[in-house]
Amino acid sequence: MQYGHSRKGNNMIKINHLTITQNKDLRDLVSDLNINIQDGEKVAIIGEEGNGKSTLLKTLMGENLADFSIRGEIQSDLQSLAYIPQHLPEELKKKSLHDYFFLDSADLDYSILYRLAEELHFDSDRFASDQEIGSLSGGEALKIQLIHEFAKPFEILFLDEPSNDLDIEMVDWLKKQIQKMRQTVIFISHDEDFLSQTADTIIHLRLIKHRKEAETLVEHLDYDSYSDQRRANFARQSQQAANDQRAYDKTMEKHRRVKQNVETALRATKDSTAGRLLAKKMKNVLSQEKRYEKVAQSMTQKPLEEEQIQLFFSDIEPLAASKVLVRLENETLSIGERILAQGLQLTIRGQEKIGIIGPNGVGKSTLLAKLHQLLSGKREISLGFMPQDYLETLQLDLSPVEFLSQTGHKEKYRKSNLT
Repeated sequence: MQYGHSRKGNNMIKINHLTITQNKDLRDLVSDLNINIQDGEKVAIIGEEGNGKSTLLKTLMGENLADFSIRGEIQSDLQSLAYIPQHLPEELKKKSLHDYFFLDSADLDYSILYRLAEELHFDSDRFASDQEIGSLSGGEALKIQLIHEFAKPFEILFLDEPSNDLDIEMVDWLKKQIQKMRQTVIFISHDEDFLSQTADTIIHLRLIKHRKEAETLVEHLDYDSYSDQRRANFARQSQQAANDQRAYDKTMEKHRRVKQNVETALRATKDSTAGRLLAKKMKNVLSQEKRYEKVAQSMTQKPLEEEQIQLFFSDIEPLAASKVLVRLENETLSIGERILAQGLQLTIRGQEKIGIIGPNGVGKSTLLAKLHQLLSGKREISLGFMPQDYLETLQLDLSPVEFLSQTGHKEKYRKSNLT
């Protein structure tokens, strides 16, 4: 199935010397980006968290970002776009399915809409429902956004981490749609399997030198080829840098011996003629030293890597493997009047690792929340919980250090230990 329309053979977006700077700390997130994005190109924006991927995506969409300064040029003949953000927008949370699909969507192709509902096993009768979108599971909310956006005409599809909330079947479906789609797709992802099966161009945003300097890389390659090339280039540059350093160290060691010998002879000589000759030789040695310093500046440098965040779990005494933590007998899971599961039987014991799988909307997050609720009442258990929506636990008015200082045990370090 094809969606909307496309003009093959044209540059959709031309980007010249684009630099995006964060106003708060004047730190660049994107540095001197140059790329021509063609019709039908599948462009993946990759990089660590906080490197500016979503900011770049919104900039390419033409959004005004008050917290950032934009330099450079973006030329686009874009007439229509589709966009699915990383998080469900606030304005959609209170909107009903009926209003989303029928009240505010004059440009939807309803023949595509109902075909997509059938493809994605979404009950099309729910399009007319008064259910608020914010009450849907993360996967269902993303699914109805995909149906909505794919059912309208667009030239470029923008996706911000689309595979995060989708079940396995839906991720496979989205991969196939991107592969066969004639339109341009610009997307963000951390999923290497998703990237390797969809992207043909990579924009890699890096922050190096203790995350103070932006490095923006562009390659018109698929993800696997890009990764292989980066590894090969890294190994080659590392080897060349090591060879250059060894050769330089050997040369400098020889130079230091010569300089030391001349200095010793100068201090020992009592003959004025010999002293003048030695002084001239020392002048040549010092001149040669300056040339070696210039050589050092032009040597192959060891490639820079982004600093890794090392995560670890504190040493906690594990629970006994035989200890029963939760026992559910004929449990019913529901959201409002909608029953998700009946007759649920589940026993959880200490040290077990349990994965909850299933299609979007069947109650995985509801079950996880139920288990969290039951375990929260047990004082003998130290409990951690990562919800699907981090806004449930994060206090957005706190800095990261302030937030983390409220949790766990605090250890004080002298400043010298942190440098």
